[in-house]
Amino acid sequence: MNKILERQSTAYGGRDGVIKDTQSGLEITLSKPIEMGGEDENGSNPEELFSVGYSACFASSLEYLLHVAHINYQGLSVQATTKLMADAQSGFSFELLVHAKIEGVTKDVEKKFVEQAYQFCPYSKAIRGNVKVTFVD
Repeated sequence: MNKILERQSTAYGGRDGVIKDTQSGLEITLSKPIEMGGEDENGSNPEELFSVGYSACFASSLEYLLHVAHINYQGLSVQATTKLMADAQSGFSFELLVHAKIEGVTKDVEKKFVEQAYQFCPYSKAIRGNVKVTFVD
């Protein structure tokens, strides 16, 4: 395999910390969610960041596959919802709900390309077998 690009970031301080050291200069404040005993929800958290990364990667994969197949469409969107799950024996895990929409194509074409993107997307490949992913309409 040939490396196309590489990016890095550093998290300082855990759930009430900050993420920085990115190429773009992006700095993200983290706040422990209220559901986990936090007091301030003005920052982000790993679950939100996972949703952001997954939806962006999946949308990019859809865009690429549609382009290569010369499919005309009007727009696309991918909504990813990350759930943090707890199990007394196995600890914490993620579950993911994904709603992918391709405007301007039939439902059959949309379904075909969403399925292809799930096989193609690097995030999907990375979590396959480890994270329950459910596609919703």
